[in-house]
Amino acid sequence: MDRTTVGISELKSLILNIKSNKELDFSNYALSSFKRRVESFMFRFHFLNIDELIYKINKDEYFYDLFIDDILVDTTELFRDPEFWKELKISVLNKFKFSGNLKILIPECNSGEELYSLLIILDQMGILDNVKICLTSLSKLNVEKIKNAAIELKKMEVNSANFERFDENGNIFDFFTKKGLVVKLNPDLFKNVELIHHNLLKDELDEIYNLILYRNKIIYYNQQLKTDALKILSRGIKKDGFIAIGIKETINFPGVEKEFVVVSDSEKIYKKIVIE
Repeated sequence: MDRTTVGISELKSLILNIKSNKELDFSNYALSSFKRRVESFMFRFHFLNIDELIYKINKDEYFYDLFIDDILVDTTELFRDPEFWKELKISVLNKFKFSGNLKILIPECNSGEELYSLLIILDQMGILDNVKICLTSLSKLNVEKIKNAAIELKKMEVNSANFERFDENGNIFDFFTKKGLVVKLNPDLFKNVELIHHNLLKDELDEIYNLILYRNKIIYYNQQLKTDALKILSRGIKKDGFIAIGIKETINFPGVEKEFVVVSDSEKIYKKIVIE
């Protein structure tokens, strides 16, 4: 069987169908990355056209879950949603520039792009030495992959474009070393990073953090699981600390909403307050 090729119009049809029937919106995902994963998935499961795939994911809930799991793995990009990173730097990170140590948590991470983007910003700001970052993953393999910090060179075109939207005068390759067909993040950026295998919903957090990045995670949870996850995360945030949860989500859940105020509604960044 030849590898299936999906056209842009077909891809948009799939995205619209998932949005309409599953209330999950892929329209803001990078089409090139999404296209590659859809084609790979269709080839592996022997789909001849996009209509067959749409029919299957609409009729078979388990297969839909399998499809989503496959599509979501490693689909992030460096500096994805550049406006978020601008807002995070201005409204959150700048507040800690002269305040000593900053502790940041990135829980349940499937790939390293979120971490690498953050490290680059902290290095640009000159505060990397004052920051301790903990990244957790449910997968031991992901921990090792993230630690390796290698990105295929062919993916750097999108990453570079994102970075230019964040910093029009910057060059993302200043932070990477080319090794064959991949680039690797400069190892000096990792000196205050801890990567661990951890289940957020099973094991309580051992530390209290100034900032938690939990973008685009709870969108895949049901209401109860969203509330449980946010309660756990709230307990792990210091007073006047911050959390970012992704532009498609909200923090308005029972037992959580009154603990936070909005810092940026468009980028879904919140600040923890003390309830009197």
